[in-house]
Amino acid sequence: MSDAIQHLPLAALRTFDSVARHLSFTRAAAELAVTQSAVSHQIRSLESDMCVRLFKRLNPGIALTEAGAQLAPEVRVALERLGAAVAYTRRCGRGGVLRVGAGGAFATGWLVPRLGRFAAAHPEIEVRLSMAMRNPDLEEDELDLAVLSQEISQESGRSLQLDGEAVLFEERIYPVCSPTLLPLLRTPADLARITLLHEECDEAPSPRSALSWEPWLERLGVADQPRRSAIRLSHFTLVLAAALDGVGVALGREQLIQAALAEGRLVRPFGPELELRSRRQVIRWRSAPGNESRIAAFRSWLLAESAAER
Repeated sequence: MSDAIQHLPLAALRTFDSVARHLSFTRAAAELAVTQSAVSHQIRSLESDMCVRLFKRLNPGIALTEAGAQLAPEVRVALERLGAAVAYTRRCGRGGVLRVGAGGAFATGWLVPRLGRFAAAHPEIEVRLSMAMRNPDLEEDELDLAVLSQEISQESGRSLQLDGEAVLFEERIYPVCSPTLLPLLRTPADLARITLLHEECDEAPSPRSALSWEPWLERLGVADQPRRSAIRLSHFTLVLAAALDGVGVALGREQLIQAALAEGRLVRPFGPELELRSRRQVIRWRSAPGNESRIAAFRSWLLAESAAER
């Protein structure tokens, strides 16, 4: 530790900052909840220690000397930074930071709109959410907890550091479109004349997944129809935006489009009985010494939010 830091007169500098802002010993004493005599003593002590006058006495009032004017803004910045650092450390001590990762579609469509409720219930926990175009990785991304999109038939592939896994929900998937396209979709065969919107990203499904059009065209009995128009988009958010604008028909992930369905901005052209559940959202977490209670709180909240929708 340098001599300058070791002998830093923090109490006197805090007093100097208050007097410099108010240009008044009286108002500084009120702000600091001390006597005016104590303020005067701190300033005299600081001036003696620095061998320089910081204030000049006027009649009435006081003013900063040239040295005081140079010192004042630097002290203000330093105290603000120190205060912010102490506040952050206190906040971490009471609750702390929870590092959460999620794929982009789940994060934007399901998690982010609900995070305010977790913050209200756990103001002591600071959530740092990392959103990725791929499934997050606990170890590689240095996360405490992650939500992954997974094929139901897919092995969990747990790493050695993984402490647990829980299914958040199985995704209900089915074709959706803007109401403006309904007149053009009287039967599944009409899909041959409609643009199909494909989701293609790093967390993207296999060709036989419920998020791929191939099994749906077979299920609807139109797999042998002439080749239809297609638009391929790199993210479900883009697919959703295109569907809302009437660009084409998308494979909707119900838990991520609930608001659009409830408001009638999206509809199911082939009825409510047609859906697949070959995918799920899975919570994973690992050992994080000192963070177990925060992980448990967030995991319990996620499961409660999911259960409330059933």
